[in-house]
Amino acid sequence: MAIHVKHQSVLQYKETDCVRVSPQEICAGISGDAPLYSMFRKYPEAKPIACPFKSAPFTFSYNRGSGDCSGPVSKAESCTDDSRLVLKYQACPDVPSTESNVEELICLATWKEGSTRYLVGRITQGNRRPSASDEDQYRCFIYQRDIEANKVVYNIAQSADATCNGIQSAFEGSKTMKFKTVDNHHNRCKFPTWITDHHTWLSLDHKKTFKFSQRNATLKIVDEDPKPVIKAHENYVSDFVWNREFGMESQEQRKQNSEMRVICHGILQQSTEHKKVQMVQIVAHMTHGCNSGYVCMVFYKRDNKVIEIQQSEQYEENPDDACRYFDPATVPFTTLITTTLKPKKCPHLGRYTLASNNIPSEKRRKRQQPVIDQIPAVTPPECESHDYESLLVGCSPTQEQMEFKTPCVDHPTVGYSCHGSWYENNTYYVITTPIARKSTDNIRYCMIYTLSLLNPAPPNEGGASLRNGGPHLLRLSGVLGNCNRDIIPGVKGNWAFNFTSDGSCDETSAMSSASNYLITSASAFTLTLTAFLVILR
Repeated sequence: MAIHVKHQSVLQYKETDCVRVSPQEICAGISGDAPLYSMFRKYPEAKPIACPFKSAPFTFSYNRGSGDCSGPVSKAESCTDDSRLVLKYQACPDVPSTESNVEELICLATWKEGSTRYLVGRITQGNRRPSASDEDQYRCFIYQRDIEANKVVYNIAQSADATCNGIQSAFEGSKTMKFKTVDNHHNRCKFPTWITDHHTWLSLDHKKTFKFSQRNATLKIVDEDPKPVIKAHENYVSDFVWNREFGMESQEQRKQNSEMRVICHGILQQSTEHKKVQMVQIVAHMTHGCNSGYVCMVFYKRDNKVIEIQQSEQYEENPDDACRYFDPATVPFTTLITTTLKPKKCPHLGRYTLASNNIPSEKRRKRQQPVIDQIPAVTPPECESHDYESLLVGCSPTQEQMEFKTPCVDHPTVGYSCHGSWYENNTYYVITTPIARKSTDNIRYCMIYTLSLLNPAPPNEGGASLRNGGPHLLRLSGVLGNCNRDIIPGVKGNWAFNFTSDGSCDETSAMSSASNYLITSASAFTLTLTAFLVILR
């Protein structure tokens, strides 16, 4: 046997017949026209490589031996992983043996012999369950790159089986294809500078990372907890969908489906406030795994280092359809922060007391029970579930903290740093970070709350208002992940409470100082009177 290593995943060999001669003589019997056998390392043991076809997407024609199928044109699109390519075949009515089909090509090996370039890849049929036969999945290709009319063109020949036999050039094979680059695939618009000034954004739970390219035209989204990719075409089911169903998802497949590539295609509208852009609606081309299409995206500026995104879920083939049925009222928000959050002044400074109807009677009964000296003091179990009694907003010297007072002996105060806020539809949103978190903890809370008069008077009686300092009720919820709009403040959320206003920080401090002065004066008067009576005696 004469064995040649073409690639770490490809071996080719020739052999002689089994004859009774000496070892020195038998190897001399290998002729030049002896059959060539190929051995391909199987995926996923074969590590994928970047496909050699650059500048995707392409349109292409193909020929299975019965004529060129060039109309309607077929398409080849890239995946987020550059080792994969999706081939979307169209059927030509006047050409036999053509059919509409989708194939996914995983590039596994390339090498060169003289001027001939070879590729070995694994092909899966998108609209059929993967075959158990390796012979049906692995193919050898010869490809050639040319320039025609200032366009990049790839001529490709494919073998008929899992060998490199039967293909002599890029124009002769069981199937031949001709790839052409697509002109003006995207208008190459740029994302607004108020978004890309910070090239990296994070979701509140730090599970999603959004990174913009240096040219501000491409966005890469990495999701640590990927969901199944969107089916953009009825006749295409990716490997990821099949592996989800049969529980065979590989690490490489999970990685490719955790990444999304977004290219700005066109800006539809922008809204400004005080001469500054606060909202922009964009048509973008998104690639998720090996599915791709056009989506509608809306970016909102909430604070200097806080933005929110809404995105349509359905991929569209036509960019004009991406935002046609987009309804912002029904699409959830994704809240993003920068990697360099700094404390900011909290809104609505003041002191608040937990409303009495927030404390269950069972908890009040437990707190009123006497503590037995023989039993060591322990933290009440309710202290572990946000058992707050009062709230101080910005009453620390920096005015950048929200402090929740608890009945717990070990943890009397739970503090949060404010990082940015905004007001929308009579609701306030504040991005916060727990002060006592671990250095490796990336928890961020969205505080969602509303303010309303505690006992509003009818309008014709000229009742007090928030503006003139009337008492009010603060309904507050803490939420992880996103500032969800379906949260009812004080009712839903990871935790929820209702507080009543108890004056501003300065007012309460002044009252406390006056009270201390009166107590001190009274004590001094009592001491003087006592001394006077002693002298009289």
